[in-house]
Amino acid sequence: MKQLGSTFSLAVLLAAVLGGAVGSASAAPLFLNNTITARIPVKDLPSFRSAVGQVLNHAADRSTTQWRSSEDRSHQVVNVSLTPLQTTHTQKANTCRLLDAKVSQLQAAENWQFWFCKQDDGVWKASGSQLPR
Repeated sequence: MKQLGSTFSLAVLLAAVLGGAVGSASAAPLFLNNTITARIPVKDLPSFRSAVGQVLNHAADRSTTQWRSSEDRSHQVVNVSLTPLQTTHTQKANTCRLLDAKVSQLQAAENWQFWFCKQDDGVWKASGSQLPR
């Protein structure tokens, strides 16, 4: 399996895919174009964002939720398994969840883990690979 390298890359990728949850990016930066997650069809991004939100808001730790993009002539299906691994509470960041994602398309696969922390307004923000203290 391909492992995404840096925390910065993950933060930028998540910002691009999740939109307002991390920032206001609308597409993945050029250096992330070869990641599977960046290949999720634009029309499927609202559904993907919703799935991530549902997992972060409602899924029990260690439970896995499957998400699948649509298939059309120009895109192969992107499969994502989302698993919250740990939920914790900090003074600085309220509720935080470590989210594991296994992303695949055809024979290619990527794994990543990332902390998301719930903001006072209820929005989940990607916080990095280390838990905010």
